[in-house]
Amino acid sequence: MSEDSTQKARPWLPLLVSLLLLGALVWACQRVWAEHEARLEADAALRARLATLTEERDALSALLALPPCEAKAKLQPAAPAGAAPATPQAPETSGAAGETPAPVSHPSTPAVAAPVGATPSAVEDACVFLVSVDGQGHGAPGSGFFVAPGRVATNRHVVENAQGGLLVTSKALGRPVPGRVLAASGKAQGDYALVAVEPPSGAHPAVLVFADGARRTDKVGAWGFPDIVGKNDPAYRRLLTGKDLTAMPELSYTEGVVSAVLDRKPPLVVHTAPISPGNSGGPLVNERGEVVGINTMISLDEGSYRQASIALTAADLMRFLAAQGIEVKKAPAATEAP
Repeated sequence: MSEDSTQKARPWLPLLVSLLLLGALVWACQRVWAEHEARLEADAALRARLATLTEERDALSALLALPPCEAKAKLQPAAPAGAAPATPQAPETSGAAGETPAPVSHPSTPAVAAPVGATPSAVEDACVFLVSVDGQGHGAPGSGFFVAPGRVATNRHVVENAQGGLLVTSKALGRPVPGRVLAASGKAQGDYALVAVEPPSGAHPAVLVFADGARRTDKVGAWGFPDIVGKNDPAYRRLLTGKDLTAMPELSYTEGVVSAVLDRKPPLVVHTAPISPGNSGGPLVNERGEVVGINTMISLDEGSYRQASIALTAADLMRFLAAQGIEVKKAPAATEAP
C-alpha cells in the first residue's frame, strides 16, 4: 500500500492526538486552580487566626493596665443573679456502695502581704561583694546586703581578718568603695557584722525588707557571690588578683525550700538552696524578696554525702542590728483568709 493510501486510511489520528493534548492541558489547569484555591483558603484561615490573636493580645494588654483587683474581677465570670455561691465538690471515691466518703479538708489560702519585699532586680541592687584583705595582702571573698542607707550586714567571719582593709563593690555602687567594720557579734551571739559604706555620688543601692519569719516548706532563694561560680567569672578573677579593681563579679542565685527552723541559740534556718564558700553574709529571701535569714555555713554528712545549707534567722539578725541602732524595714505580717 502506498504512503498516500495510508494517510487516507487514518484521517482520525491527528484529531486523536490533539484531543489527548487538550485533555492533558485541561487536567493540569484544574490541578493548578485547585492548589490556588487551597492556598487562598489557608491564607484566609491564617488571617482570621491572626486577627483573633491580635484581639486577645489587645484585651490582655487592657487588663494588665488595670489595678489587680479590677483585672481579677473582669477575668472571673459573674454568677447569675440570685445564684447560690459555688462550693467545692468532694472528689468521687471508689468505695463500696453505701459508704460515706471521707470529708475533704480545704486549707485556707494565705493572703499575700503588701507591699511586696523586693523584685529580683531590687535584691540584686541591695547585695554587695566584699573582699577582706588580711595583713599579708591576701584577699578573702564574701557577700553582704544593705539593711539601711550606708550600712551593710554580713557575717563576722567574712571581715574579722580585714587588717589590710575591706573592699565593697556591686553593680549598684558602680565602683569599689572602702568598707569599715562598725560592729561584730561575739562568737556566742551569732556570726554578724555591720559594715559602713559610703556609696559614690549618684549611686542609690536598694535596702531590703525583713520578713516576720520563716516556716518549713517556704520557698527561699540564696543570693551571693560563691567562689564555685566566681572561678568561671573573668571579672571575679581580675578583682581578686588585683589586676582590675573596677571589675564587677556577677551575682549568683539559687533556690530551694526551708527544711527546718531550729529553736536554738542562735536559731537557725536549714534550707535546700545550694550555697558554698563566698555565699557567707548574703541574704536568704522568701518568694516576696523579704529577708528570712543570712547565709552563714554549710553542714556536710560524710556518711550520706548530703549537704544542708544553714542561715541565721532574720529575727536574730534584727536583734543584733537593733543593738547597733539600726532599725530595719519590716514587711507586714501575712494573714490567712478565714
